Amino acid sequence: MKKCPDCGMVIANQAIRCPKCKYTFTEAENAGTDAAVTPASAAVSAAAASKTEKAVGIMPMIEVNASNVDELYGQLKAAVIKRKTEFDHFIDFLENRTSWLTAPAEVKGSLACEKGLLIRSVAVTKQLLRIKDTIMPQLDEESAIIIGLFHEVGKVGIEGKPLFILEENTASSATSALGLSFSSRISASSSNSSQYTINNKLVHMHVGVRSLFLVSQYMLLSDDEAQAISYASDTELLDGKLCPYTLLLATALNMQKEIYEDPDTVSGYSFTVVKPS
Repeated sequence: MKKCPDCGMVIANQAIRCPKCKYTFTEAENAGTDAAVTPASAAVSAAAASKTEKAVGIMPMIEVNASNVDELYGQLKAAVIKRKTEFDHFIDFLENRTSWLTAPAEVKGSLACEKGLLIRSVAVTKQLLRIKDTIMPQLDEESAIIIGLFHEVGKVGIEGKPLFILEENTASSATSALGLSFSSRISASSSNSSQYTINNKLVHMHVGVRSLFLVSQYMLLSDDEAQAISYASDTELLDGKLCPYTLLLATALNMQKEIYEDPDTVSGYSFTVVKPS
């Protein structure tokens, strides 16, 4: 633990900002507590990479899907250094005690599938880093990763109670009851897929509220980060009073959902997308 030099509040070593007086610790003040940056935890954004290498320009958008999401997710996790301890504790909770790694992103749509939430979260984070590098490179990269990954984490529900419940289609059992042939039952079964419903046993909360509720149990957040996580998908509730992180996250979320998750839009407007190898 360390003490804030302004107000004297005792906070975690990895904290970069005092939650009480908003004092921001310098790199020198955190030097004794931060772990060395390994190659695996190298910065994931173009702006951060230019600190040690020549500028690489605007990084292209990589198509995030079930085959590459785990690798991209690992890169984002490894890039969090200053708040590594609390971040890792929250990640451990999510990965081992909730549906974080398997939950869908929605009940209907292209990401109403296993790993849909992780795909959406990683993709939005990549979008957010691209936008930040282009128009606001001064904003903190780790904050961008945290709000990008966790802005919809409330969709996991809570421990033992997922928000989305998988329900198997009962069409195949109905055909069996009607005495249809084996081949007919196979055909009927293959034409129907599983679907998700909302778990009505959960206490009702807006996704942003539940996301903030979960994250804040493990991590010290700045007020900017808290606003972004809570309101990125409902910015109209802020009556125009958006902080930069919220504005960028909302933009990244809308770009991902309305453009990059729609193949017709991507191809129709020639948006740059790098296909995974």
